Amino acid sequence: MGSSRLLFFCWILPLFVANLSLGADPYFQSRCVDTAGNYTANSAYQANLNSIFSQLTSHPDFNYGFYNLSAGQNPNHVNAVALCRGDRNQDECNTCLNETVSELRQLCPLYKEVVGWSEFCTLRYANRDLFGELETSPGSCLYNVQDVPNPDRFNQVLDKLLTNLSSLAAAGGPLRKYAADNSTVGVFQIVYAMVQCSPDLSEQECGDCLSVAKYGIGGCCLGKIGCRILRPSCFLRYESEPFYQTPIPLPSPPHSTGQFESNSDDEEYVARYMLSTDMSSFYDNENGSVSSEYEMYNVKAGLGSDEVEV
Repeated sequence: MGSSRLLFFCWILPLFVANLSLGADPYFQSRCVDTAGNYTANSAYQANLNSIFSQLTSHPDFNYGFYNLSAGQNPNHVNAVALCRGDRNQDECNTCLNETVSELRQLCPLYKEVVGWSEFCTLRYANRDLFGELETSPGSCLYNVQDVPNPDRFNQVLDKLLTNLSSLAAAGGPLRKYAADNSTVGVFQIVYAMVQCSPDLSEQECGDCLSVAKYGIGGCCLGKIGCRILRPSCFLRYESEPFYQTPIPLPSPPHSTGQFESNSDDEEYVARYMLSTDMSSFYDNENGSVSSEYEMYNVKAGLGSDEVEV
């Protein structure tokens, strides 16, 4: 038998259209939000959205992988938030955002509100406020279909690792809320994990978001050797093999003088995120399969009685 792997995709959500793209990222996920409505082709809303896409894919500043963009005025105002993984550099971030924009143009045309998750970045846009808003829905889950050999011990170690990482990420400042590490499960087994929140969240909000994501493991990938839980404001991932790099260094915190200064460096960092404008695979065709270095992944969407697996 060949080494090709099947990718299963299962979804049912009454409020969202779920999509899987087999492009540059075979596990690209998107949610096109039906309840937010649609815009008309060649409208002012589309012009504003295109303006944001143009800013996002050509912005010269790295901003440590986080962007808050807006364009236009109501009722055609568009907001967008983009977040790159904490271990990716500017070139990798820009490439991911470019590819994500291209994917969402194809998968969610004319939708006013969309969320897209790529390997190295997340992009969401809507005609409502997104910055500083904790959002755990819609979401998605991908998992490796291989079971761990010692689930009780594995789940215990994973739970402790994710709890520690969540605390570290939540305590991060306004530039980045990210943490990654590994723990030994047994003599021949190590689990590697990563968590990240949108840095515009508070410490409490980041912790809450990651708690929701962590809770999702039980309904998606409990006992599996790899899993990705994706939420608009945060995500977590764990694998049996290394998948992350050393994070991009952050600048040293400003020296405290014991006096309040309204024009502090921290405020300058946050202000850089407030970018705005007033301008309106790996798919195997022969075998019908997707190969992955982390074995097979299933995709789930939906909760409880709304969840369907194929």
